[in-house]
Amino acid sequence: MLSFTSKDRLGAGMPAGGMGAGKMELLPSGVFNAFSFQNNWTQPIVGSADYPGILGYHLGISIDGKAHLLQTAPIGGLPVLKNIRYQASFPTATLVYEIPGAGIEVSLEFYSPWIPSDTKNSSLPAACFDLKVKNLKKDARDIGLIFIGRNLTGEWCVGRRNHVEDDAKQVSLEFLNEGSPSKEPSQGSLRFTFQKDHWKTSYMESWNAVTKNFFFNSENISLCGWETFVKEGSLPNSSPGYTARGENQELCGAIAATKCLESGEEAHLIFNASWFFPHHAFGHRYEKWFSDSAQVSSHVSAHRKALREKISSIQRAVFELPFPEWFNEALLTNLAPFFAATWYVKDGRFAFYEAPVVCPLMGTVDVGFYGSIPLGYFFPELEASQMQQFAAAQRSDGYIPHDLGKNRIDLPSNGTTFYFWKDLNPKFILLVYRDYLWSGADKTFLRKMYPAVKKALEWSLRTDYDGNGLPDNEGADQTFDLWDFKGTNAYTSGIFLAALLACQKMAGILGDKDFVSSCRGYFMKGSYSFEKELWNGKYFGSTCALSQLNGQWYADLLGLGLIADKVKIRKALTSIFKYNSRHSRYGFVNSVTAEGKLDRSNNHAKNIWCGMNYAFAGLALTQGFPMNKVLKPVAQIWDNVTRVQRNPWNQPDMMDSESGKFLFGDSYYRNMAIWSIPIAHAISDKKTAAVLNHIKGSLRKSK
Repeated sequence: MLSFTSKDRLGAGMPAGGMGAGKMELLPSGVFNAFSFQNNWTQPIVGSADYPGILGYHLGISIDGKAHLLQTAPIGGLPVLKNIRYQASFPTATLVYEIPGAGIEVSLEFYSPWIPSDTKNSSLPAACFDLKVKNLKKDARDIGLIFIGRNLTGEWCVGRRNHVEDDAKQVSLEFLNEGSPSKEPSQGSLRFTFQKDHWKTSYMESWNAVTKNFFFNSENISLCGWETFVKEGSLPNSSPGYTARGENQELCGAIAATKCLESGEEAHLIFNASWFFPHHAFGHRYEKWFSDSAQVSSHVSAHRKALREKISSIQRAVFELPFPEWFNEALLTNLAPFFAATWYVKDGRFAFYEAPVVCPLMGTVDVGFYGSIPLGYFFPELEASQMQQFAAAQRSDGYIPHDLGKNRIDLPSNGTTFYFWKDLNPKFILLVYRDYLWSGADKTFLRKMYPAVKKALEWSLRTDYDGNGLPDNEGADQTFDLWDFKGTNAYTSGIFLAALLACQKMAGILGDKDFVSSCRGYFMKGSYSFEKELWNGKYFGSTCALSQLNGQWYADLLGLGLIADKVKIRKALTSIFKYNSRHSRYGFVNSVTAEGKLDRSNNHAKNIWCGMNYAFAGLALTQGFPMNKVLKPVAQIWDNVTRVQRNPWNQPDMMDSESGKFLFGDSYYRNMAIWSIPIAHAISDKKTAAVLNHIKGSLRKSK
């Protein structure tokens, strides 16, 4: 389990939300942050230099009349804590609040379900909270807890209103907006529902938190709900029905819960956040199951215990994998983009962002070749949806687009550079075969995709301008879009050769003997040229590139065989371990010159790509290198991400090889390629295979 404190100042907290539903975060400082559930993945609501979280969202406690906000971030001179311990293992996080001398243990568990094959419960627009208080003293204690929230629905404060619903079992505070939803994706509702369970609850439906026109900040905010709670020990159960009608009106509301705790007694205040923001251009899948945030909340409340047990089962299974504990933690942590960077729209289409803020391209094929590995393994029907979208978007000449669109899935683009990319079509072919295998050999899917596969291969064959049986690169026309590849290149060519092997397999399955024969011929010609033109005695290519054998990586994962001589492959991997590891302590660099120097020809060559390190580690594992050696670059990246940069839940694609600083990408899709490592290990290790099958198999049966 990852452990931090509020003094560590993490760049992001663990996300809670749902696939395609957006998310929220709780930081180690105890503040709420990074709301993206209002259809605002590219512009999450975040804190500022003045205050590290979202103003107006606060938790607090009163112990025998002495009150503290449960956060370390200062606000308006109110009493806050000095330290909070933060422990997390996706998809759960726990905040332990230190209140010296109070004689009370206080902690908050925060989570949302992520359950393989259970797409509904993994896509809930909701977050769950369990606020636990235990009395360590010999005497009874009067405990009060308070939640304060702020209405952020809609683009404008005008029209916002709060609403409280109170019955014998629960009390809910809902944030709404009267504005027209026709042009505002941020219109919708956010509801916080508290289970009473022997707590005495009270509420304050709304007040204006603005105290100074045009200066809403941590020094100019009214938290009168807090002031009333501290003074009276409860809230007045007021429901003024107030609606914001002008500028400088920020509506807050609050729920309080009180209880007398006997000596040694422990109590849990259970609540959830649920949201419903249906005015996305393509709608949300959660609209199929729910009609408003109240229905979401009811579902979560009814199934909370069972869902939490399934989460624990998944976490236990991951930690049963025969890897170091830190690596298993890294596996879980790298699943965070499922909540932070996905769309799951009303008609069932699914897509990952490449990076929601800095590169909001949907479903990017060259990156998805890496990042979609856990998607295809644990949610094959969602991965099939993504691939079918690319098949439908295939150009008439057979070219597979780079992405489905920029913050949209209806306007595919050819790529980010001048040229048609040479790695997209062979990657598409390999992804189709992978998804066929991992979906349980679904021939219906394969038959549907097969025409697109054949057209994709035909396009790639036409890019063999010199007739050597391999595609010819023309510049920055592949995933390294700042790096010019010219002519025959190991990265593109190796992936193309693996794609030819996959085409032979698919053609054989569907009885297309002529295509089997032609693909075999293309492969024999291309593999001969691959070795003749690229092998230099140490590695394949003019520089020692970390990714030179990524085609073999996929071939091993899918049982396709070798794309080149096995001895040469092993020598090339040995060279990578020798040369690419020398130039940084934060991971293996992308490229090293023939002289053994860092390749500074471009920003991509000289730096570290996390996903490329994970692919290399997976390949080295299948090619027989020992585990401790294989995991070296992964351990370096993990150490940098967690200990140096302290930002494990918002990882980049590229890190600076000299400083380890994050250079490009947020919640980056490619990094989930780390899951190729246990999948690769499962090929030869029965225990790993059994654990992975348990995660995706037995849980599917229990759905």
